[in-house]
Amino acid sequence: ENLKMETRLLISILLMICFTVTNAFSQQKGQFEITSTSQEIFGNELSSLYKDVIEQNENISLEIQIPEKYNPDNPPGLMVYISPQNQINIPRGWLDLMETENLIWVAARESGNKTFTTKRILLTLAGLQHIQDNYVTNKNRVYVSGLSGGGRIASMVATQYPQFFKGAIYNCGVNFWNDVSEEQLNLIKENRFVFLTGTDDFNLNDTKQVYSKYKKANVKNINLMIIPRMGHTNPKKNRFAKAISYLDQN
Repeated sequence: ENLKMETRLLISILLMICFTVTNAFSQQKGQFEITSTSQEIFGNELSSLYKDVIEQNENISLEIQIPEKYNPDNPPGLMVYISPQNQINIPRGWLDLMETENLIWVAARESGNKTFTTKRILLTLAGLQHIQDNYVTNKNRVYVSGLSGGGRIASMVATQYPQFFKGAIYNCGVNFWNDVSEEQLNLIKENRFVFLTGTDDFNLNDTKQVYSKYKKANVKNINLMIIPRMGHTNPKKNRFAKAISYLDQN
C-alpha cells in the first residue's frame, strides 16, 4: 500500500513538471521517431526516484507525428496512445486523421501488456513530457487512448489525472477507477469519455459494465459505441473520428 502511495505521489510530481516546464519549442513536423532516456526526458533528480522501474540510461523510443500545419498560434491537441503490444501497429488512416483533426500523436514502444503497469504509466508520461517540452499544445485537447490492455492503462491515467487529460477513448478495454478523491471525481465529471467496443469483442460485456459504473457515478459526458461485427481490435478511421468528435464537444 505504501508503494502504491509513493508511486501515485511520484507520478503526480511528474505530471506537474510536464505542464510547467517550457523549453525551446521544436519545429520538426511530420512522422518520426525519437530515442531518448529517462534521465534526458525527466531530468536527473526525478528519473533517479523511479530508477527501479525505468533505469536512468534505459532507452525510451517514441513514435510521433506532428501535423504539417502545426502553428503555435493555433496549437494542436495531443493524443497519447498506449498499445497492447511492444510495437505500436498504428491502424490504417489514423495518422491522416490526426492531421485532419490537428492532433499531435505520440506513443511509446516496448509498453505492451507484458510490461509492468507502473512502467507503462511512466512511458505514457514520457511521451507527454517530450511533447510538452517541445511543442505548444491546446491543454483542453489532451487525450489518451489505447487498445485492450492499453485501454485499461488509458483508463487508469485518465481518471487518476483528470486535471491534465481532458478526454479518453477506451478501445476494447477499460477499468473502473480506484481510490479517487472527491476533487478528482469532480474533475472526471467535467471530462469526456468514449467506450468503444464491437459486437464480436470478448470485452463487450466488461466494457458495458464499466460504462454503467461511470453512469452510476454521475459522469454524464460518456458515450458507448458498439460497432457491429467488430471484434477485439481498433476501430477504423471513420469510427475513431466520431470518437474524437465526441471528445471535442467541450
